Amino acid sequence: MDPSQTEQGKVALRFANALCSGEFSAARELMAAPLRERLSEADLSREFAEMIEYGASPPDTVEAMNVLDDWPAKQIGDLGWAYVAISGDGFGEGVAVVVTRERLIREIEWGRP
Repeated sequence: MDPSQTEQGKVALRFANALCSGEFSAARELMAAPLRERLSEADLSREFAEMIEYGASPPDTVEAMNVLDDWPAKQIGDLGWAYVAISGDGFGEGVAVVVTRERLIREIEWGRP
C-alpha cells in the first residue's frame, strides 16, 4: 500500500507539510498533549530550521516513504510509525513520527535515518 494512504502516513504528511509551510501552530495541533507540553511552536520552528539549514532552498518535495504497523518500541495506543522525506536544493532530510490511535503524534525524530 502507498504509505501516504495509511492513517499514520496521512497524519505524518499533514505534519511535514505544515512544517514546510511555516505553519507551526497547525503542526503543533497534530501533536498529542504530552508532546505539545514539551514542544512550543518556537521549538518546532527551531528544530525544523536546524534540520534544513544546510540547504540552498526551501523544501520543494514532501513524500511519505515508509510506514510500519508494528515495531519493537510500539506502545499500547499507538496506531503506527511513518517516515516522511523532506528535500530541496542541496538537502535531503525527513521526520519520523509515531501516531496514536487518536491520530495524534506522540513522538518525533528529526532528520534522515
